[in-house]
Amino acid sequence: MKRLPHRSPLGVAATLLLGSATAHAFPAAFVGKSAGQRVAHSAHVVVVKQGDSTVVTTMVDYDGPTDAPFAIVAPVPADVTPERVVALKREPIDRLEKLTAPRFHEFWEMDPCEPGPAQQEWERDLTASSGTDFLGGGSPQPQAGKVAKELVVSTDTDFRPKEYAVSVVASGVADELKRRGYLDFDRVATDAEAYIQQGMKVMIAEVDPKTLEMIGASRAMLAPLRFWTDQPYTRLPSRMGLANLAKAQELLVYVLDPKQRWEVKGYANAFAPTNVEVSFEVKERMGEFWAGLHDRFLAKHPRTFLTEYSWPTEGCGQPCQNEALLLSELLTLGGDVFESKLPKEIREPKPPEPTEDEKKAAKAELANLPAADRPKREKVMKEERVTIARVKALVDRQRYVLTRLHYRYDAATLPTDPELVPAGGHVAGGAGLPKGEKGEISTEVKPAEQARYQTRMNHFHPWKGMQQCNAPERWRWGKPPRTYRGLRKVWVAEDLARKNRTQIDPAQHVHTPVPALDLAAVPKAGDAAAAPSASAAPSASASGAPEKSGCGIAGAVRGSGGAGPAWWALFAIALLSRRRPRR
Repeated sequence: MKRLPHRSPLGVAATLLLGSATAHAFPAAFVGKSAGQRVAHSAHVVVVKQGDSTVVTTMVDYDGPTDAPFAIVAPVPADVTPERVVALKREPIDRLEKLTAPRFHEFWEMDPCEPGPAQQEWERDLTASSGTDFLGGGSPQPQAGKVAKELVVSTDTDFRPKEYAVSVVASGVADELKRRGYLDFDRVATDAEAYIQQGMKVMIAEVDPKTLEMIGASRAMLAPLRFWTDQPYTRLPSRMGLANLAKAQELLVYVLDPKQRWEVKGYANAFAPTNVEVSFEVKERMGEFWAGLHDRFLAKHPRTFLTEYSWPTEGCGQPCQNEALLLSELLTLGGDVFESKLPKEIREPKPPEPTEDEKKAAKAELANLPAADRPKREKVMKEERVTIARVKALVDRQRYVLTRLHYRYDAATLPTDPELVPAGGHVAGGAGLPKGEKGEISTEVKPAEQARYQTRMNHFHPWKGMQQCNAPERWRWGKPPRTYRGLRKVWVAEDLARKNRTQIDPAQHVHTPVPALDLAAVPKAGDAAAAPSASAAPSASASGAPEKSGCGIAGAVRGSGGAGPAWWALFAIALLSRRRPRR
């Protein structure tokens, strides 16, 4: 567990000016037109910044009565109007959660008799199209016979109109809620008026229960609600959410900034432990494992804000849970607001003059067409060059550093509203490749020129097949072998608010010590009989005869994990079955 570089060592109490690390608590409250408690168990807040503008999106789950309409009451900057508020679909926020979540990764030892370096899982292309990712560089002009990637990139935003009935008031919150028929709003109105006194306004977003997407008998996930402002927006009005707090709330904030990583001013800030080796049981229960680990962390380091991810949006970590954020997703989360402020000559740049090779390719293409079709095709080619130049410039402008911050709080640990501030530098950690028999890999988080930090839990599969070659090369760790038939899914810690937080004890599943959490390394199965080193690797020849080059029988069980012993079992059964018939 690492402190942010400019903080004191982890374990020393943080400055308690603000007293809590909840920089992304649900900055709103619920009111309803029927009796009953309304609570939020989890909240996701996305803050996208560019220049003086900020776009804020909040997605929260809802647990409470659905027999009558209810509303979200949220303080907003004074320049926010109903026209600046839209509802989104959940998919972009779900993608953010998965792409930035702590992940479980398996390293497999490569066949010692197979030549070449080990390949990594993240070297696979996760995009649906062939070729390089559209966020990469390269010539904007397609090769002959191919369609330029910029021509198939979606630049559409994905909003949900009519999801909310939105209004903004500058005073008289209690009177407005009473006029609309809401009940038990005294605390919410009092808190809202306090923000109005500080120069803010209050947004009331009414929800029709008929539009809810239920995820339980009384639990629903509300559509994300987005607004934008040209006023400075770093302080989040988090205490509004205390009116709808149950036992605790799971909070995640994602900050997208063109250049900077972000943290919390006046709070303890720490990095999550990363590159920790864990047992195989963690794989499909990563959420439960991480929930237990986070609780242990907060018990030892209360009021500490946890950074779990910081990476450019052109990528998505190593390994990626899915492909990197799409251009359409970046525009939906706020990029469209920034684009609308640009002059036309920037949004629609003139395409560069075609190169000589491009002129020859275009001439050859036109020559293969009937004379009557050439003018139409030539016009299309010019339009395509304009589109390519526009999309390429748009992609270059929609590049961000994505930071994920995590906290879990109750009423006692959220005394004041927090404030987000630039962190002052990039960091790297949780990446890299293991080395040697024990899969040694750095667990440090260090300052870096480029953001490359992720929370990764590792598990290792040593080679268990046979070896029959002159010079076996051991301990090359990479992706699963070709014979692997399991899911190539990256398991991540998601939907943490609904995970069992006590079913998996992290102390029983970590093979790498984490001193900051008083976690010792648990011995792995088979440690007493460690695998032989490369120099002592047993030969597949039982006769003592000189070994032949190649991998022989090992090729039949390559990458099978336990296939070697299984093969010998089948061989023994075959021998036993060859009995001499009775006379």
